[in-house]
Amino acid sequence: MIYSLENIKSDINSLTEKQFYTKHVIRSDNWYFEEYLGKDSKEVMHLIDDYRLIVSECFGVSFNSVMMVGSGKLGYSMSPPNIDYPEKSKTFLPFNDDEKIRKISDLDIAIISSDIFHEYWKKFRNSYKTKFQNTYLHLYNELYRGYINERNILEVDGCRKEWNKVARLSKKKLRYDLYFKHDISYRIYRNWEDFEEYNIQNIRKIKMLKLI
Repeated sequence: MIYSLENIKSDINSLTEKQFYTKHVIRSDNWYFEEYLGKDSKEVMHLIDDYRLIVSECFGVSFNSVMMVGSGKLGYSMSPPNIDYPEKSKTFLPFNDDEKIRKISDLDIAIISSDIFHEYWKKFRNSYKTKFQNTYLHLYNELYRGYINERNILEVDGCRKEWNKVARLSKKKLRYDLYFKHDISYRIYRNWEDFEEYNIQNIRKIKMLKLI
């Protein structure tokens, strides 16, 4: 089932953070497959299983540890408001496919894996150089909250090569086997508790600022 922006805003107001998280983040609805690719509900369920299978097999994680998130999942961004630079906030912006409007949206995929998280945390520690200082400043905040963004992995020489062996293969399969048409971005979470807390905090920030 696909929800309109009005539905999403109404749920932000009426549901608890945990209820909203369960309904809009965890459930298997998928805007990208249904609306962008134009698949019917039966095909959508198969596609959800297929993309999770591809990613889980490539990264060696559980099938249930792979989740599409963000505007590809919902149709609208749930990034929290940027208090310091409100003009840069992406909250509720629709998935974008027109570079004349703004940057084309990525498909964001979360991988929940303690093993991968700690593997790359170790690689970061072993690869530290002063030229990566800015990357590590961003990374510290991420690690504290229990996740690592792919873009930071790609910035560090000691991490990039190993990551690309797996990530490039998975992205190739998603594009050619399932016809994904947009760039794919991964984020590694340490565990389900960190994944849930990250999303709950974002929902809470939106509720508190009463953007709706």
